[in-house]
Amino acid sequence: MIKLKFILTPVALLLAFQVYADETLHSDVVVVGGGAGGTVAAVSAVENGLKTVLLEKNGYTGGAGNFMEGSFAVESPLQKAKGIKLTPIEAFNNMAQYHHWRINAPLLKKFVDKSGETIQWVDDHGVHWKEVKTAWRDKPEMTWHIYPKAGSLPAAMTKIFKEKGGTLLTSTPAQKLIVKDGKVVGVEAVNVKKEKVTVYAPNVILATGGYNFDEKMVKDLTGIDMVPVGAPGRTGDGIKMAMAVGAVGDNMGPMMMNGAFMPAAGEAICNGPNKELRAMFRQGLLYVDGVGNRFFNEELTIDWPQASNAIARTGEYTYIVFDENTKKEFSTKGKGYPNPCGNFIQRHQAATQLDDLLKANEKLGNVFIGNTIEEAAKKAGMDPEVLKKTAANMTKFAKQGKDEQFGKDPYYLRAIDQGPFYIVRGKINALTSLNGVKVNEGLQVLDKHDRPIPGLYAIGHDAGGVYGDSYDLKVGEGTASSFAINSGRMAVEDIVAKNKAAK
Repeated sequence: MIKLKFILTPVALLLAFQVYADETLHSDVVVVGGGAGGTVAAVSAVENGLKTVLLEKNGYTGGAGNFMEGSFAVESPLQKAKGIKLTPIEAFNNMAQYHHWRINAPLLKKFVDKSGETIQWVDDHGVHWKEVKTAWRDKPEMTWHIYPKAGSLPAAMTKIFKEKGGTLLTSTPAQKLIVKDGKVVGVEAVNVKKEKVTVYAPNVILATGGYNFDEKMVKDLTGIDMVPVGAPGRTGDGIKMAMAVGAVGDNMGPMMMNGAFMPAAGEAICNGPNKELRAMFRQGLLYVDGVGNRFFNEELTIDWPQASNAIARTGEYTYIVFDENTKKEFSTKGKGYPNPCGNFIQRHQAATQLDDLLKANEKLGNVFIGNTIEEAAKKAGMDPEVLKKTAANMTKFAKQGKDEQFGKDPYYLRAIDQGPFYIVRGKINALTSLNGVKVNEGLQVLDKHDRPIPGLYAIGHDAGGVYGDSYDLKVGEGTASSFAINSGRMAVEDIVAKNKAAK
């Protein structure tokens, strides 16, 4: 028998029993979260000569910014070129009134005032706006500035940040704020190798995107079951870390509910394989509850924050009902969809796949088809007589051109009297949480006494005070993405001003 003898050299021993070493970094600023707001803050910081570290939980940057279609602004170069006369003070007061003044007014005013300048700043950084527009048929004040493509802004910011010497650490979620002598002086994180990463910095900017994907947190704050959509990883990390060092919430609970959509794994709004069928939920069609009762004015489906409030009062599912004639109308060139669905379905765009999508989703239990309205109702588990009466009323309203129940605009009235009949079920979607921790107009995080916690900032959906109870879609199209990028710049400007004052 041959005996083998192994002698481990010091190098071999080190490799065999390798212990990963912790890492410590020092910077002027550490940004926690590499979404739209975080990447803009990081670029702003390095361009102001601040040594900056950017920590990102996911293996890539962008976050919810990878889904951004457009951003709000007032008095931008694009608006001036179009002769749009809306002023910042008018926009601010419209937004404040919409939110019933349950806002941080100085913060909101500062954001609105800065928004037009930020449009130019973004363009100067290589992200050239496609157009300024509105999703509304009757709104002259166009405020929605459209990106060249979804995700273009954080991609550009990430590239610039690295080129200018910034340190980007992906797959490195922050876990704890470091406090010394009452000041936040850094962040503890962990990387993909489970090594501890400590970043010491006198300025920490939280930009983790809110808490949309912490389902328990959402349910506890809202009482509503919602389907979180968009970028994963937004589980309230920044908000929780801030609260652990004395921050308080500012009207937390409101969500950017995106209306109801037919369930489709991995799809948000109308940007996936099922977009033509999901877009039907935006067309002002008849909505009913699980029994078959109509419950709101469906023209509001284009104003989805308002519609969401009505839909959230129903059970787990809500349903849209339409007939063969409507399906054909929406599939006819020159007619098409009455409403757009984001930038993915345009107004009057004709559907080309409705038949196939209806049949495919019938097999999945999302669509119920019947030769009679009663047959479709039975398949959906509704009361056939209730739905029959509801459909008959809608048919009457459509034929007379007047909705006697809720006054829906005749533009959206459709008869339901030609079989086959279609029922499609949907669930409330949530794009993001809206408010986070309390901040001042410089985005400094405040404690329960309204005093700044030194060294700590929160931006985007980690910051509170921008919303009342609902997203302001009709007043400020693109407010969420716009506040993210503007607040990123505003926080850095506050840091720079304090540094100058200290010299």
